[in-house]
Amino acid sequence: DIVPSMDGEIRKQFQRSLEKQKMKFMLKTKVVSVDSSSDGVKLTVEPAAGGEQTILEADVVLVSAGRTPFTSGLDLEKIGVQTDKAGRILVNERFVSNVPGVYAIGDVIPGPMLAHKAEEDGVACVEFIAGKHGHVDYDLVPGVVYTHPEVASVGKTEEQLKNDGVSYKVGKFPFMANSRAKAIDNAEGLVKILADKETDKILGVH
Repeated sequence: DIVPSMDGEIRKQFQRSLEKQKMKFMLKTKVVSVDSSSDGVKLTVEPAAGGEQTILEADVVLVSAGRTPFTSGLDLEKIGVQTDKAGRILVNERFVSNVPGVYAIGDVIPGPMLAHKAEEDGVACVEFIAGKHGHVDYDLVPGVVYTHPEVASVGKTEEQLKNDGVSYKVGKFPFMANSRAKAIDNAEGLVKILADKETDKILGVH
C-alpha cells in the first residue's frame, strides 16, 4: 500500500485520484540499480519476491525514502544513551533518556518527524524540567501529504479504532456535494469523521 499510515478508505481514494493524473504505481517492487547520464536516468527494477527485471527511463529520479534522526556524531554511546536501530533516542513520558539529566525531543525520538510536534515536545519537556506538569496529546498532532489533492488527517484511523476495539461511527461528506468546491473546480475528495459511538467524541478526521 502507499502511505500505510493513512486511513484505508482515504488511501484508496487518494491512489485512484493520483492514477487519474496518469501516475503509475509499481508496488512490491524494488530498485536494483540506477544508471545516470547526461541523457537521463535508467532505473532497473524487479518484483520484491524476485522475477524478471524491467528498465524504466526518465529525466530524473526522486528518492523519497523518509528521514532518519540526526544523532550520528553526538557520541551518545560514550555516555551510554540508548538508541533504537534507527538511531532515535529512547525516552520516557517525561522525555528523559536512560541517562539522568539527558533529555531528547522532536525528530531524534520515536514518533512523527513534524515541526509542530517537536514544538509541543519542547514545551512539555521544559515544563517537566521546571518541575511542572507537561503533556502532549499525540492523537491531536495533524499531518498532511503535500500532493494535489492534498490529504490531511488528525487522530485515529478506522483501522486503528478497529484494532483497539473501540465502538465508533462514521460520518462522510464528499466535496462533490459542495457548491464552492465545484465552482473552483476542486471537488476531488471528501471529509471523513470518526466519532465515539456513545459519546460522539471526535476520534479522527481525514
